[in-house]
Amino acid sequence: MSRPRLADVLANPERIPLTIGREAATELGLEALEHMEGTPTDADVRAMVAYAARHDEAAPPRDALLAVLLNASRTLPPALAASAVAAISEANADGRAKPPFPVDADLSPVPRRQALAERLFAERARRIRPRMHAFVAAVLAGTTQPAVPSWFLDRNWVDLRDALVQRVRNEPVHREVIARWLAAQPPEVFARLRAVDEALVDVATQAILHTPERAPLAPYCGDDRVAERVRSAVSFRGEPARARLSGYLARLTPGTAWYETIAAIAASPSPPAPRSHRRA
Repeated sequence: MSRPRLADVLANPERIPLTIGREAATELGLEALEHMEGTPTDADVRAMVAYAARHDEAAPPRDALLAVLLNASRTLPPALAASAVAAISEANADGRAKPPFPVDADLSPVPRRQALAERLFAERARRIRPRMHAFVAAVLAGTTQPAVPSWFLDRNWVDLRDALVQRVRNEPVHREVIARWLAAQPPEVFARLRAVDEALVDVATQAILHTPERAPLAPYCGDDRVAERVRSAVSFRGEPARARLSGYLARLTPGTAWYETIAAIAASPSPPAPRSHRRA
């Protein structure tokens, strides 16, 4: 018999046959996660809890549904996650879940449950990777400031960070639009993508010091950090670096804040050369 579909579970959780096997449980969990990322009703949540409660404690379907309901993926809205915990607590109180369900999203105390959850979320992240690439394309288009989808899992966040860092380092034409998009993000998103900000600072600094004729006329972000790195490099490398900085200064617009910053660095005195010591 084919495994029950989530739609059947939601329609009649008490009478649908139990799900057998880890593979079938993973597929059921994937359906449940995608459904919970949409607009589930309270009845949908209670139905998933009721269906999970019918399985043995060590049954993979119970583990998979618990991973979703307890928001182990950290992708559910807070109100929905609270509703799921309330439904689980209600099942515990009524004695429908024997032994009782856990109500903590940390699944690490049960390695079996944690392993299945990691497998489920890894597969979910793999399946939505094409949508992550579509999101990157929307960022690079620059016509809007798209928000990172709430259903991105940790693996998708890592892929997003790495994709943007790669484009910052290898595709100069996209640097400004990426910087504008990053600056428009809320603090929690910026914190997860800090490596992109660092890459933008790095490429601006390196361009000013090595290819001043093509360097951006202002940092993409982190003006103070770029200035400090340029200042340190000029102080360490001496006159060759100061000469390239003068070439960069010639391209800037006098009177602007960035012009004044670079002019001050270029005009700063060189540190004295170390004295040589000769043996008597």
